[in-house]
Amino acid sequence: MSITDDIMNQVRQNPGLTVAEIALNIFGRRNPYKQKVSKECRRLVEAGRLERRGNGRQRDPFTYYLTR
Repeated sequence: MSITDDIMNQVRQNPGLTVAEIALNIFGRRNPYKQKVSKECRRLVEAGRLERRGNGRQRDPFTYYLTR
């Protein structure tokens, strides 16, 4: 299973996750992969597979949803 598949499964099961939450769910507590997950989420948004909401700030982080 690829990181793309893992991200899509996480968002399918739990819409509205942040990058940090997705990375934690996939890789566990010690997670050096947050940047990799963030990059892949941006790519999936650009490809039209995910929707990103929020403004990316601490009080309103980006959250991810499947596109309809």
